[in-house]
Amino acid sequence: MTDLPSLAELARERLQQTAPLQPRKSRYQAAQRAWLAEQFESLTTDVPVWKPSVWAEENRQLPASVTPQPGYFSYRVTPFLREIVDCLSVDSPIREVVAMKGVQTGFTTGVLENALGYVIDHVRDAPVMLLTADAELAKLRLDQHIIPMLQHSGLEHLIRSGDEGNPRKTGKTTQKIEWVGGGYLIPFGAQNANKLRSIPIRFLFRDEIDGYPDVIGKDGDPIKLSMDRTASYEFTRKILDISTPLVKGQSKIEARFLAGDQRYYFVRCLKCGAPQRLRFKRTHPETGEVTGIVWETDGGRLVPDSVRYLCKECGHPHRNEDKTHLLSPDHGAEWRPTAVPQHPYIRSYHLSALYSPVGMQSWAACVAKWLDAWDVEQNHPRDNASLQVFYNNVLGEPFELRGERVKFSSVSSHKRACYSFGKIPNRWAEQYCGGSVLLLTCAVDVHADNLSVAVFGWCRDRRALLVEYLRLDGDTEQLDTPETWGRLRELLGKRTWEADDGKRYGIIIALIDSGYRAEQVYRFCAEYPNDHVYPTKGREAPTKSATAREFSEFVPVPGQRGYHVVVDFYKDRWSAALRRQWDGISTQPTPFFNAPVDATDKQLKELTVEVKRERIEASTKKRIGWEWHRPSGAANELWDCLIYSDAALDIVAAGYSKELDFEFTNWAAFYSDAATKRLFFQA
Repeated sequence: MTDLPSLAELARERLQQTAPLQPRKSRYQAAQRAWLAEQFESLTTDVPVWKPSVWAEENRQLPASVTPQPGYFSYRVTPFLREIVDCLSVDSPIREVVAMKGVQTGFTTGVLENALGYVIDHVRDAPVMLLTADAELAKLRLDQHIIPMLQHSGLEHLIRSGDEGNPRKTGKTTQKIEWVGGGYLIPFGAQNANKLRSIPIRFLFRDEIDGYPDVIGKDGDPIKLSMDRTASYEFTRKILDISTPLVKGQSKIEARFLAGDQRYYFVRCLKCGAPQRLRFKRTHPETGEVTGIVWETDGGRLVPDSVRYLCKECGHPHRNEDKTHLLSPDHGAEWRPTAVPQHPYIRSYHLSALYSPVGMQSWAACVAKWLDAWDVEQNHPRDNASLQVFYNNVLGEPFELRGERVKFSSVSSHKRACYSFGKIPNRWAEQYCGGSVLLLTCAVDVHADNLSVAVFGWCRDRRALLVEYLRLDGDTEQLDTPETWGRLRELLGKRTWEADDGKRYGIIIALIDSGYRAEQVYRFCAEYPNDHVYPTKGREAPTKSATAREFSEFVPVPGQRGYHVVVDFYKDRWSAALRRQWDGISTQPTPFFNAPVDATDKQLKELTVEVKRERIEASTKKRIGWEWHRPSGAANELWDCLIYSDAALDIVAAGYSKELDFEFTNWAAFYSDAATKRLFFQA
């Protein structure tokens, strides 16, 4: 409210200075003076400033063609939108409003359209820009949403051209809408960045900004270009960003959301009153307790009436129809900031489709979309496209693009009934692997309280047999610990394996990961100066001086040799190999993985943890390739051991080829000599 000089006091003072009335007119003039004084007394000293939410509930009508709940607009249906739209009030200190959302949450109607109606009818003199992904979408938004809003809310009489002397101009074209007071709306597509440079804007409404291009030719980023258009109104501007997010690391709305105070809508349990965000199904990592949205299936099909929301504190079940009470501020629902914004005038909001009001998207519909995207029995996505739609449209979260994870069902099919741990089935290998095992390699993954040790047997053309997989539990800081380093010494120096055809094998080469406890690894490997026990480190790409793309030498300490292994190269190889299937009759494809019959599901699942995802350059947010990613806390020791064991095979073959004066690895000579000359085993 704005204070003005007291008109009533001025009027009273002026009346008191009036000359005395003549007797014959005194009664009549006294009545006039009393009336005049009453009129001045009734004058207000304040100018009313409406909030957009009040304007909407007083003026907005929704036709049946745009909503399942036609009639006068009310924020009782979507109470979570009231605070957001009121940030766009002219008396609010908030300058930038960001909403990262799922679908069917009412944002277009309850925030964007209502804010525009408020500007047209109440602010009147402000220039407005509606920016969408492209010009066609901008025109569609104008035709299907804004024009009907003006018609049904009784605002058409305000639409008037600024050139009132020209009767042919109505104030409404496909490029611009003008209204009484001098304000106007310009709909733009982000693709038309070159047209954004010379237009001053006070209210900037940017819709679905994740669909904007990163850069438009030589003109630059449309987000920054449109922001610059508000510079003339630095202290009165209003910027509204609304979007469903798309891809993590590239999402423009996520970046804008993280710049704000990151508000979430907290509801209160109808039983215990505990405040909480509505979340999808969640399992507590320690207790195993399930909360959030849960459901039952019958024969693989969703039972719609079974869908409910379990309170995170007391487990009380809430049904979809309870959302009316859950979402109501009268029951304690409220927005809560969870971060300190980059600037105090930025507010950011997140809202998933789980908050969609009763009569719009139900919890059962959300669960159905999840089941369409996720194979519950196999515990993996049916396809990434459907999973992204669920994350974006239902959860309102950006989706992390990944290569498809190796399925456990694929890996488990690599078990072989012909052998168990500690055995080498050469007779079977002769029949199906192109020949018997030629050599054994070893890989060790070092942790604070254990050593994970894998021994692989290698047949011709990189057909691998897992021979041993041990977890040596105990302290790894002290090299004299018998349970860890002591047992590893026995394995490397004394242990041999006898195959079912009488051949005897020892470990030819061992690579020990020095990414953790590097000093201990270097000291341990120094105990084997001539026995091919090397420290190793993983790399994503080969060094510039490397002569091989798979690995390169490095010197950890003077007089010692280690190997950098390009792990991404091997991960790509074995990710594909683990997906390969074998008919059990013909010779196995190459490369190929075999596991003993007593390998556990827990062990084999370690081969399925890592997944390939797009790499995003931090400063530019552009895609710059792919990277392998392991979820935090997930066990992947066997996967790492497989990678290093395969690298060990390459190191041995390269070394032998070098002895024969070959410039590159001669695999034909290596396999032939390894078998006929018995290079790495005893008959």
